Amino acid sequence: MVQERSERTRGRLVVAGAALFDRRGYAGATLGEIAAAAGVTKGALYFHFASKEDLAGAVSGQAEGALRSACAELRAASSPLQGLIDAGYWLVDALGADPVIRAAFRLGREDAGWQAPGTARAVAAGLAMAGSAALDPEHRALAELRGFHGVWAGEVRALLVGARRAGELRDRSDGLGPETLVMTAACGLEVVFADGCPIEERARRVGALWEWLLPCLVPPGAAAGYRTRPPAVQAA
Repeated sequence: MVQERSERTRGRLVVAGAALFDRRGYAGATLGEIAAAAGVTKGALYFHFASKEDLAGAVSGQAEGALRSACAELRAASSPLQGLIDAGYWLVDALGADPVIRAAFRLGREDAGWQAPGTARAVAAGLAMAGSAALDPEHRALAELRGFHGVWAGEVRALLVGARRAGELRDRSDGLGPETLVMTAACGLEVVFADGCPIEERARRVGALWEWLLPCLVPPGAAAGYRTRPPAVQAA
């Protein structure tokens, strides 16, 4: 019982911290306000987190876990390329509904140097899937991204590598160009949708983006084999 209460308190602190980081940023959120929002004393907060940096790391870590779990499920449920399309819709939903995800992105934008590059594991996984041990220029650029932006970029890259290995992508000598375009578009979704775009409009734009990108990525005639609408729409 004591451990369960402790875990619930820690969870409330992470959610309260995320909400304030999302609204005010890392510098603007105070530990006293976070403790009050979570309904605990400041002493209780310090029992779980030694500093604001520690709490921000927990927020980012929870967001990272949610993203990795979602991408793993999407990858298992369909092909890597369909999983990548659906990951965009997952991100749209998460940005609208989950303050932890929004806070993780904002913490990444406001990085004051305490966040490590976020793509190390995802880039390593992508390299392993590709059977490569070297960092190409695109991998090196990814490895420089910090925090949650780096994690998202790494997941996108890993799904693209999986799609190429599965034979889903058009085989062309300049293949890095289309893939770089996809990386740029997918990783820019958070920036485009960060400020007030209605959730329905976000989904419509993600669909329109993929309808335009797919013919550039897949062999001729193959685009019709992929769903570019949100999964729930397809299920209906």
